[in-house]
Amino acid sequence: MEQLQRQARRLLAAFLAVLLAGSLAGVLPASAWAEPADDGQAAVDSAQQALDAAEARMGEINAEYDALTAQVDDLQTQIDESTALAMEAQQAMLEGRAALGDVAVSEYRDGASANLLMLLIDSKSFDDLLRNMEYVTQIMDFQAEEVARQRERKEAFDAASEQLNTQKNEQEAALAAQEQKRSEAQAVVEEASAHLDEAKADHAERLAELAAQAEAMRQAEQADDGGGSNAEGANTVDRQEVVGDDAPVKPNPKPVEDDDDEDEDDNAGNVSDKPSSDAGSDSGSSSASGWKTGVASAYGGSTDPYTPNPGTTATGAVCDDNSMGVAVPMSLTGYRKLFGRTVEISWNGKTVYATVNDCGGMGGGSRALDLQPGVWKAFGFSSCRAWGLRTVNYRFL
Repeated sequence: MEQLQRQARRLLAAFLAVLLAGSLAGVLPASAWAEPADDGQAAVDSAQQALDAAEARMGEINAEYDALTAQVDDLQTQIDESTALAMEAQQAMLEGRAALGDVAVSEYRDGASANLLMLLIDSKSFDDLLRNMEYVTQIMDFQAEEVARQRERKEAFDAASEQLNTQKNEQEAALAAQEQKRSEAQAVVEEASAHLDEAKADHAERLAELAAQAEAMRQAEQADDGGGSNAEGANTVDRQEVVGDDAPVKPNPKPVEDDDDEDEDDNAGNVSDKPSSDAGSDSGSSSASGWKTGVASAYGGSTDPYTPNPGTTATGAVCDDNSMGVAVPMSLTGYRKLFGRTVEISWNGKTVYATVNDCGGMGGGSRALDLQPGVWKAFGFSSCRAWGLRTVNYRFL
């Protein structure tokens, strides 16, 4: 609908031409206008009917558009709530995975299994053996319960992710319907404009009102670029890239568009299975479910020699070894309005939720996201350089 304003100007120019033709009617002889008068009246009547129909249809489109807008806003509220639940479940799962890892490392270093076996073998009496067996049983029960709790944490995260995907897909459908209404509004204006060449000037105001309504839809859809600003004292924006643009970009082993498997990962330590979406995307474009494909780099924390640790991001958030944030390129139009939004990132069949709280040059916009340490650690990497440059799927919630 971006051309509606220019169309309205052309329509007004057509009205001026009609006014000029009307003024000449009083100068030329009546005989010169006798026959065209009938044709002119027919054109006026036709334009009148077209404008009446256009006004009625525009009223219907406005009502449908407003209903879709309310639906999109309501779904966004639900998405925000589900996102918060998913991120809480994600944090609990990551902490549980770390705890299980610590237990495994401790058993390996201390030889806990062998020590328990020797405890039973060295029992001095039958009663001593019973007490030692009870002690070993309690330890094994505790470890089994911790593994079960971790499975429950992963199930809670998967359920939250599934609910979030369902809500996001519903919102994308509503947004697509909104776009259809904007297209219908444009078609109404274009159809009405076909009758203007022979219309009289008193129809200009009515057509201008229709164009104004369509323009209002366009302005409501086109967000301005004034939201958000760099926080005072931010020291992570003008950062040097850890990995240069000459580094190879590693592909996504399981992109959203290629991985249709429904199998669940039995490993309770995984961050997530892939999102339940059947739509992928080409680089720089979005699919029906809003997924995009782009290059993600990494920065921040103790493995980044060029960024303060802790650092202060463009929104005033802290960037350290555990921050679950991402940066977006400043070359992206309207990038500031993404601050505070949650982004869902899929790599190698796993999903991580993070918050947009920073920006940067990011290779002049060649990188779609810059991941902070908590994010690339959740994907299983140990440093910024270990992550390097990788292709990911992502969408803003």
